[in-house]
Amino acid sequence: MSTPEPITLIHIPFGDEHPYRATPFERTPREPIAGQPIQLGLGTRPAGAVQAVQVRWRVDDGPEQVVPATAQEDVEGATRWLASLPAGAAGDRVSYRFETLPDGSTSSEEAFTVAGWERAGRVADWRASGTAVTVRLEAGPTVTVSADAEGVLSISAGFGAQSGPSGGLLPLTVAETAGRLAIAVGDWRCAIQLDPYRLDVRTATGATLWADPREGGLTWLTDGERVRRVALTRLTPPDEAFYGFGERFNALDQRGEAIDSIVYEEYKNQGRRTYLPVPFFVSSLGYGAHLVTSRRAYFDLAADAPDRATVAVEDDTLRLELTAGSPKEVVPAFVKRVGKAVLPPKWAFGLWMSSNEWNSQAAVAEQVALTEYHGIPASVLVIEAWSDESTFYIFNDARYTPRPGAEGFHLQDFVFPPDGLWPDPKGMVDDLHRRGIRLVLWQIPVLKQLDAPHAQQDADRQHATEAALVVREADGEQPYRVRPFWFHDAYVPDFTSPAARAWWQAKRRYLVDELGVDGFKTDGGEHLWGNGLRYSDGRTGAEANNLFPNLYAGVYSELGGAGRLNFSRAGYTGAQTVSTHWAGDENSTFEAFRHSITAGLTAGLSGVSFWGWDIGGFSGPIPSAELYLRATAMATFCPIMQYHSEFNQHREPRVDRTPWNIQERTGDPDVLPIFRFYANLRLNLFPYIWSEAIKSSRSGLPMMRALPLEFPSDEQARAYPFQYLFGEALLIAPVAWEGRTEQAVYLPEGLWYDFWTGERFEGRQVVTVATPKHRIPVFARGGTVIGLHLGSEDVLGQPVATDLDTLAATTFRTFAGHEPATFLWYDDPQGEPRRFDVVP
Repeated sequence: MSTPEPITLIHIPFGDEHPYRATPFERTPREPIAGQPIQLGLGTRPAGAVQAVQVRWRVDDGPEQVVPATAQEDVEGATRWLASLPAGAAGDRVSYRFETLPDGSTSSEEAFTVAGWERAGRVADWRASGTAVTVRLEAGPTVTVSADAEGVLSISAGFGAQSGPSGGLLPLTVAETAGRLAIAVGDWRCAIQLDPYRLDVRTATGATLWADPREGGLTWLTDGERVRRVALTRLTPPDEAFYGFGERFNALDQRGEAIDSIVYEEYKNQGRRTYLPVPFFVSSLGYGAHLVTSRRAYFDLAADAPDRATVAVEDDTLRLELTAGSPKEVVPAFVKRVGKAVLPPKWAFGLWMSSNEWNSQAAVAEQVALTEYHGIPASVLVIEAWSDESTFYIFNDARYTPRPGAEGFHLQDFVFPPDGLWPDPKGMVDDLHRRGIRLVLWQIPVLKQLDAPHAQQDADRQHATEAALVVREADGEQPYRVRPFWFHDAYVPDFTSPAARAWWQAKRRYLVDELGVDGFKTDGGEHLWGNGLRYSDGRTGAEANNLFPNLYAGVYSELGGAGRLNFSRAGYTGAQTVSTHWAGDENSTFEAFRHSITAGLTAGLSGVSFWGWDIGGFSGPIPSAELYLRATAMATFCPIMQYHSEFNQHREPRVDRTPWNIQERTGDPDVLPIFRFYANLRLNLFPYIWSEAIKSSRSGLPMMRALPLEFPSDEQARAYPFQYLFGEALLIAPVAWEGRTEQAVYLPEGLWYDFWTGERFEGRQVVTVATPKHRIPVFARGGTVIGLHLGSEDVLGQPVATDLDTLAATTFRTFAGHEPATFLWYDDPQGEPRRFDVVP
């Protein structure tokens, strides 16, 4: 007789620490809050071996109680059971264990303490230092108010060390009158009510920017031993709009939404989740707010209550920086504070061609030849499927002698079989360069877990772990293994370590120095889950996980050096200092098209200017000809113009997003001619695009400007969240809905000129524009100048030279406004601008 398999009980209270979803055998919520019902998940293996399960639990030292668990579906070879505990009160210490019946097997005991929200009460005392005011509340927290020489007001609240602005602090005055502190510092006027504590913030002109509710706005979540979260709540008038928060796909104005700031990969249909959060927003009331933290932050923007907005952070102290002014003042001030965008090289502003599975030199040569045959002027080629998919730095099927894990390679160390996938990578790169095409190679920040032995990858993993070059689990010993599905169980390099950075770069240096690769597509920066993870610089996952994609991109920015480019999906505050960005994975639908436009505009409002997306979508069935052409037209007026697709070579019929494939698959003979027109138009516009890119890198204003950024007092502009300015001069109104043959376009104040016909319009009106499939509504703004590089026929959309270094403006088109204006034109990032005086 066979011996029955012993019963195993599986309960992991925190699961895999997925930021948004519970795993089958965990506690929900993981850290309960007063008033929340609690569910306990258990797995029993083998499936079906247990007849019944109950939970024995108690509060503090009270009597033990028993609740039954209910059998659910089988998961991963185990039967899943769920038990419910009632909501606890703040401070309750709850312990529990599972018991199977009838055999009486029990799990180990687990415990948690229920947390509860507390609110600031009376101020116990206060002190002023001459540059800061600190109040201490009876319940323990302190609040410090100060302002710096840049005019930024800092509010630090909580229980930890108070941190303030990094610049020199301004002197302030404070007076106590009738139970209130009146604080004057720079252009700020603050009032602190002492009983109960309340904070009001105004400008010197009397405009209220921050007003706590009557009951006070400072709260904190605590279990009696640890403060888990600190929050500030303020009153919000019904017409206040909130913009920014990083790259957001759900809406331009986040009013009515509850969102958080955590780097996360949601494969398509991102909703409120994002690869690139930034805890910064711009208010239509005339201020910007930056929650200075790398930890998970939360924003309730009149979602829970229509007159309240709350910012919160998972920490014992919160620091909020306020900047007063219009959005065009606030956004550059924020960018100056966290780091201006690195200007990409000129070649980045041409057309990019890419597909996930161009997986051989022959496939690349075929696509380049087709690009030239069809008269499509491309400037950048991205190859994703080039590596061995193990090391991610060695070409697929290259022959070589494995080296010790601590060492890098040179190009001469590889033999490339003539009949292999990549018979001559150096020759390929040189040929691309002769054709005016730059090469970007795909990268992933992992040491992959392989199913079969791989001498080089095994040596790299062994060295990385022994030399402490990887992120560690909470115990500080075991390497962290990737918990998400993509590259599951891989190790992650610890880029807080200078040694890890240097080692990682050394493995890839031959690609830049010897092969001549022009840039890297740094994908997959979202692999880190777990608050307790350990980094070599002493930080935990709660502190550093959000920063990882910036560190990762920075490694490649250092590796590439001047004249090269880094192209990233993920990021956090300051991401623009190390990389350009794209919007990640989207379906080929009109709905996803609109989400992508929103992502670009919100990214711009958060400091990320040099941004792009995948024309017509990346995933799923190919886009219709209509969607593809509408998306192409919009992408022409976008910082990065790229087509890309999820699958290609391994599937028939092909699903790549090349214009010739879309034409063939859809049967629409207009696809190639219209795409060719817009690809040529991109080069016609190149002098303007380059000038506006230089301006953006200098000013901190994005190239894609949502209308509320440029026209904050125009409430009607809010009703057109998909329109934007591309640079200073061009208003773009993408046709982002299926079947539209005409579109209502809102023209803000000023004079506007139809870019295609030259027809002049007064602003502050809605005009209806015909939108045949070859036409996107574009208007030039009065008081501006647009430099173009045109061919001999002086016509838009005609072919010109593809060498972007030679595309200087051959003609300048001037658009007069109501008033005299000066328009600045740049063609040299280090040089002085050319000034155009535009007269009515």
